[in-house]
Amino acid sequence: MIIDELAMTNFGVYRGEHRITLTPPSTKRPIVLFGGLNGTGKTTLLDALQLVLYGKRARCSNRGSKAYDDFLLSCINRRVNPGDGASLELQFRHQTEGAEHVCLVRRTWRANGSGVKENVEVFLNGSYDPAASQSWAEYAEDFIPSRLSDLFFFDGEKIEALADLDNASVLLRTAVHSLLGLDIVDRLDSDLLTLISRKEREFDPPESLKQSISKLTAEVEALEERASTLFQEFSSVGTRFEQARYRLRKVQERLQQEGGELFREKDLIISSKRDLELQLESLDNALRELAGGPAPILLVPHLLDSVARQAQEEKRGVQAQLLADALEERDAKLLGVIHSVGLNPDQVSIVRAFLESDRESRGTAAAADRYLALSDESYGLLQELRISTLLTVREKVAVLLQRRRDVTHHLAVVERKLKTIPDEDAIKPFLDEVSNLERQCEVLERERRRLEEEWKQVNHQKERKQAELARIRRQAVELELEAAEAARIAEYSRATRPILRAFRQRVVEKHIETIQRSVLESFRQLIRKRHLVATIAIDAETFEVKLKAEDGATVLPERLSAGERQLLAVSLLWGLAKASRRPLPAVIDTPLGRLDSSHRDYLVRRYFPKASHQVLLLSTDEEIRGHYLDALAPAIGHLYLLEFDEEDQTTRVKRGYFDREGIHAA
Repeated sequence: MIIDELAMTNFGVYRGEHRITLTPPSTKRPIVLFGGLNGTGKTTLLDALQLVLYGKRARCSNRGSKAYDDFLLSCINRRVNPGDGASLELQFRHQTEGAEHVCLVRRTWRANGSGVKENVEVFLNGSYDPAASQSWAEYAEDFIPSRLSDLFFFDGEKIEALADLDNASVLLRTAVHSLLGLDIVDRLDSDLLTLISRKEREFDPPESLKQSISKLTAEVEALEERASTLFQEFSSVGTRFEQARYRLRKVQERLQQEGGELFREKDLIISSKRDLELQLESLDNALRELAGGPAPILLVPHLLDSVARQAQEEKRGVQAQLLADALEERDAKLLGVIHSVGLNPDQVSIVRAFLESDRESRGTAAAADRYLALSDESYGLLQELRISTLLTVREKVAVLLQRRRDVTHHLAVVERKLKTIPDEDAIKPFLDEVSNLERQCEVLERERRRLEEEWKQVNHQKERKQAELARIRRQAVELELEAAEAARIAEYSRATRPILRAFRQRVVEKHIETIQRSVLESFRQLIRKRHLVATIAIDAETFEVKLKAEDGATVLPERLSAGERQLLAVSLLWGLAKASRRPLPAVIDTPLGRLDSSHRDYLVRRYFPKASHQVLLLSTDEEIRGHYLDALAPAIGHLYLLEFDEEDQTTRVKRGYFDREGIHAA
């Protein structure tokens, strides 16, 4: 497996999108070196790799006892809206059946109203794979099993814990069991112990069941008797109810024939008559009000037209008279001008005759009779009356008359109904009988429903008791078989546990020699003192690590320096990783913090370039610097520097490394 690229968006201290190329340019340059001060996000990178691969099962550094949803929320950059969320994306290559495949895993999550919405998408060779996306947890185990992640993803704290050989056995046991898959055997052994305990508690004395069967049988018989009685009563009341309903229908039919419906509606009909009379009176008042206004003029519209015409003619006569006076004065002036210009008398006579004729024709209109003498305001009121007011009044009168005709018609219908209503003395016996029968039907219906409900409840209780009785009877019949089965399971489970322990021991013994050789080989590559340790023995039961010199003498842990013990811890992890035979990348966080210079040199020169085919190193500014960086340079494929921006509160990933007379280019 080779990791090509890691992308983070709003994850932890990384705000925005960051894409980091991790593919080694060649097998001789397998290392990707990240430099950063404390708090710049080195461990966050390690967490990102684990989280994108394993989700809930990821062993992240700062999760602790947090619920998974709470942990995901805490991983969203604090300067980002939780609703926008965060994402991780990992692209890697792996070999399957002799062919190389490219896998891209994208894990996204964001806050919503009910908690956190997480989504995983998987693309194989560039195509979305729905099966892998839905079951990525299972698919991930094929590439890099989570139980082996501690052998390939680790930090200085883990090295320090393994360096204490007195306490390393617990960690070593976990690592070896995970490597060999024995954690499943351990879980099976624990489950068998729980099963034995549960089976031993399953058998109860049968006497209590016999008493329960006797009691339930008596209860079921009593309920059956009560249900039978209730059903008979229900049937009887039902028959009486149907008879009463039949008599009621017959009386109602007779009452209908005698006008009973009209009698029942008498008050409503009288009220309706009163309302119609009030409406008729209101309409008549409205018509009277219109009759007191301009409405009567609607009877003589031709007279209004004559008045309008006369007023118009008088207006034209006045205008003609004024014009005639003006024309006479103008004509006199015109003739004077004509004389002055020297026209002959015949021409002057012709002009004078034309002017006199014109004045006479205009004088005809001025001579018309004028007896109205309407002012302009009066004439405007007349026109408004003719053109607008009378039209509105005509429409109102028409509407009111139509409504009056409708109300008059409805009133006549109501009055006819009132005349057909029977006398109360004639109809009262039928009404009393209907009322009595309705009350009787109501009482019988309530009784019938009560009996039906009680009968259903009794039947429900009976069925429940019968089911309980059947269950206890089956339990009584099966109890002896179950007790024998439980005893057999407990016996076989107890017999299986020693077999599991023996199997676990044999598996460890079978592989422990290979693990010891891998650890010893790794230690010899790292240690400065080539003859300090000749053999490394790991107890197959206690997982205690014992070191022996070439003469067979035991090398006590206190004889080793602190640096040598840490190199031994690295050898344990390296040896276990090699024994797993898994071609997986190694990710190592701050590995040199507690080593002296000589041991650092051995780790830099002999371990980091060979830890795996791809190695991700996360270093502070006090670890891989100076000649350590120079020694490691031939194996470095990429260099990155993590810088935290205090103002933006985010880490930025840059090409290069800590400034030592200039940045080392990747």
